[in-house]
Amino acid sequence: MKRKNSKVKKIAEYIRKEIISRQIKPGSRITEAEISKIFDVSRVPVREAFRILHSEGYLKMIPNRGSFVRKVSKEYFNEISEVYFIIAPKLLNDSIPRYTDNTFKKASSVLDKIETCKDFNKVSYLIWDFGKVIYGPSRLDFMKFVMDEIYKHNIRALSDVFVKSPALKYDVTTHRKFLELCRKKKIKEAIALWNTHLRKVSGEIRKKHVTE
Repeated sequence: MKRKNSKVKKIAEYIRKEIISRQIKPGSRITEAEISKIFDVSRVPVREAFRILHSEGYLKMIPNRGSFVRKVSKEYFNEISEVYFIIAPKLLNDSIPRYTDNTFKKASSVLDKIETCKDFNKVSYLIWDFGKVIYGPSRLDFMKFVMDEIYKHNIRALSDVFVKSPALKYDVTTHRKFLELCRKKKIKEAIALWNTHLRKVSGEIRKKHVTE
């Protein structure tokens, strides 16, 4: 059973990454047969992987037609964003007091990479890495799990932003200000700054880049 679950997880992760990187584009049909062929397995683990991706919102089932890559709609993005806005302050309030010199070092290193990276897919994942650093010290494990899932979905929206605006550079000025406030133990100010940043970014994505 463990080996089977591992195979299902591997297949789901592969498809998820292909969707996030837009190797499989929004609206594309994806079949159990083609994925079974790639992994040289029966359709059983592939079907289970599809179920996982349906539940996560990556795929949608159209009766009599099959499974298709779900487009990131405004409604879908809004729902994820609202959950983010609720959880982020709670995680940061628990996490910031536990920041160490190593936390700041890791966070700054990720920001340096974002500023020099020209691959939009890598930038999306680096933004996720930054999130892992700033939320990581928190002891609220379930909230961190939910936040991790939210970042998986947001990577799709961020990738879409960079695909449509290839000349766009991700500005990390606010991120550095946030870290500076955290160093000074100005927790409330840091969280307020971060909340404003999150709402500004999500607003821009909804306005310009998320499917109607």
